Amino acid sequence: MALSIVIPTLNEETYLGPLLESLAGASGDLAVEVIVVDASLNDLTTEVARRYSERLAMTITKSPTADIGTQRNIGAALARYEYLLFLDADVVLGPQVIQRCLRRLDPRELCMVSVRHRPDRSNAGIRATLLLIYLLILLARLFGYPVTNGDFMMTNKRTYHALDGFKEGFLLGEDTDFGIRARGMGARHSIEWRSYVTASSRRLSVVPAPRLAFIWAAAYLRVVRGKGPVGKRANDLRYPYGKWSVRPH
Repeated sequence: MALSIVIPTLNEETYLGPLLESLAGASGDLAVEVIVVDASLNDLTTEVARRYSERLAMTITKSPTADIGTQRNIGAALARYEYLLFLDADVVLGPQVIQRCLRRLDPRELCMVSVRHRPDRSNAGIRATLLLIYLLILLARLFGYPVTNGDFMMTNKRTYHALDGFKEGFLLGEDTDFGIRARGMGARHSIEWRSYVTASSRRLSVVPAPRLAFIWAAAYLRVVRGKGPVGKRANDLRYPYGKWSVRPH
């Protein structure tokens, strides 16, 4: 098996290094390429990526716009391998996550795999919010509407091309929209519950956990109702991709 990993970035020089470090130690004998699609106005993020070019098969390219859907599509167009993994830049992979998820994919069928989300810090409010989110995820699955989170989304090129990729130019929900459209075409969605990514909690330093959960839930319901992803970039700052300035703990 071989895997192409697409990472859209915007001012992620602080967080990209730990992600690439986890990828360098996670691939084992698997053929992996990493495609960083950067929309930063400076070279700080790409400089971090270049430091890993001897340890990872690395492609670094620039995006003409800071839009996560566009950046994912640019990366997928450059991908050489059959299996695709889309990652947010501020996550770190847990043990065996790539190998376990690849076992759930089949290049002959439409399919997607998600994993658990683990915050890099925790308190009672964060734990309660995550519990509520997971209960809602399970409920949504019962009704046939999978929750596909862009911090870790593994699929294959057959699925990606059947959907014509991600919708572009939206503020929030393009990852959920991808999953809902795939499910509508009969794609199989599974969750590898044993595996997880540890994600930055920097958003929670700007937006309280219940408010952030409400924003995500509202975006999800909008997509389920067939209204598509939320908002328009770049004139909508309600969910400012790439503008979080909080340093990691």
